[in-house]
Amino acid sequence: MVDENLTDEQQAEIIRQWLRENGLFVFGGIGIGLAALFGWSQWQSYEIRHAEEASVIYEELVGKIQTNNQDEANSLLAELVSDYSGSPYIDQAHFYLTKLALDRNNFEAAASHLESVIAQSKNEVMMYMAHVRLARIRLQQEQYDEALVALEGVNTDSAFYAQVNDVRGDIYVAMNRADDALAAYDAALTDARQPPAIDRAYVQAKRDSLNADESAILTGIPVEPAGLTGGDEADDASATTE
Repeated sequence: MVDENLTDEQQAEIIRQWLRENGLFVFGGIGIGLAALFGWSQWQSYEIRHAEEASVIYEELVGKIQTNNQDEANSLLAELVSDYSGSPYIDQAHFYLTKLALDRNNFEAAASHLESVIAQSKNEVMMYMAHVRLARIRLQQEQYDEALVALEGVNTDSAFYAQVNDVRGDIYVAMNRADDALAAYDAALTDARQPPAIDRAYVQAKRDSLNADESAILTGIPVEPAGLTGGDEADDASATTE
């Protein structure tokens, strides 16, 4: 602070001296601030342009899939991965190509796309969806241990965990592990997290059917097979984000 008892000339000289000693830092700081502001604006513009370019490629990829041109679709996906790393359109493209592969009963190709989402996605929801769909594909292939391993990648605090337990119950049914299946279905039905990730009525029906079969074994009374253990895996595995 300038001493008010000094003359105007003395005060001016003190200010001039301070500017000589510190002016470079002051104006340099202002310059850096302006450059940073300009750089941030440029970066935002680049991000918007980058996202728009990725969107155009994704739309072209969808068009190739709809015309059944898988080779060109795969080429466009490779371009997305190479030039637009981290774009959400990459996950969408993998899910779209998963559906195409499943429509052709090419389970390994479908699994490969889901594994790519699991390994590379930065979106937790998309990654968890990929885990669940991969487990259903492995179940359909009767690769039960691999199906259970796929579900291990979903955190227990995820809103998807009711769905995880539903699929786990289906896997245990296929493995003839009735007690484990009942426990998994019960865990799915008692998961109160919202939004609901399962069809509760359908899971309850599977659980009741399994429980009835267990009772029949204990009492010796035959029951008709319910046919509830294999209906939803293929349908849900072929589902994808639009």
